[in-house]
Amino acid sequence: MIEGTVLDLLVPATGIEIDSLRCLHRRFARSRCRFCADACPSGAMKLEAGPLLDARRCTSCRRCEAACPVGAVRGDESATERLAVALSEHQQPVLGCRREGVTAQVRTGCLGFLEGEWLLTLALLFPAGITLNLSQCGRCDKTGTAERLEAALKGIRRLPGMAGRVMLHLATEDVSLAGEEVDLSRRAFFSFLGRRSQETAVQAVARQLQPEPTLRQKQLPVRRRHLLQALNRLSIADRDALGREIFPAVSFTPSCTGCTGCVGICPTGAIGISDDEPLRPVFNPRLCTGCGLCREFCRKGGVTVARPAYTALLAIAGG
Repeated sequence: MIEGTVLDLLVPATGIEIDSLRCLHRRFARSRCRFCADACPSGAMKLEAGPLLDARRCTSCRRCEAACPVGAVRGDESATERLAVALSEHQQPVLGCRREGVTAQVRTGCLGFLEGEWLLTLALLFPAGITLNLSQCGRCDKTGTAERLEAALKGIRRLPGMAGRVMLHLATEDVSLAGEEVDLSRRAFFSFLGRRSQETAVQAVARQLQPEPTLRQKQLPVRRRHLLQALNRLSIADRDALGREIFPAVSFTPSCTGCTGCVGICPTGAIGISDDEPLRPVFNPRLCTGCGLCREFCRKGGVTVARPAYTALLAIAGG
């Protein structure tokens, strides 16, 4: 017990979890994936047959989480789900980190994990406006978070149909919540408490009923599931136009033999098998996170992966 306490003091909690079953290196030993290691500004993430995190060097900036295309490196997913619920309680929420001096209605760890698909999701989910309080970023050792979020936001505004739609504000000075309407009535309080209790119970039961994950299981990262839900709020035309710009494109060359090995190796289920004969792989861009494992796995060179130009600006899949 004493030893564990001392270690907790010496090795700070990073808030980062590594799911080895989702990792591309676990699915394919010869994978050259370096998304998480290349994204880490402190050199805390190492690759030795998979990602290894040096907690002593980690600053908890969560860039590795934003970069991992399959959600193998992530924060607490249940906490992320609770964050989404908490934000939905406000029409124009203010989100901030837990650093002292940051005013916010909803708090989480470093906002660095938002630089990819999460930022686009927030822009779509809150058309009335949402503010990210970055006022203390300049005083933090997690350098570059504000600049990367600003670059990603510029990329989002350049997407089709998003220029006049995005009401997401990055506040570099502390904000005031004085104008926020807060319903403190007894009925509102118990209604809110009831919803939270029900949501917590449902999540707990769902976790208990989930089967043990295996390498055969196809899983989408939490951020992609939320992005797809947000996209479904758009018209079909707007959704398709936006999808063409943000989702990778996988195609199959004449070298493809139809072995369907790419179907099995794909971690998210983006590649399936056609219903007609002869059997051939078919691609669903909404489920593709651009990890490139299908291309690495195919020895015949039968798979190509193209990433849209905006992927790099949004930092989707480690761009």
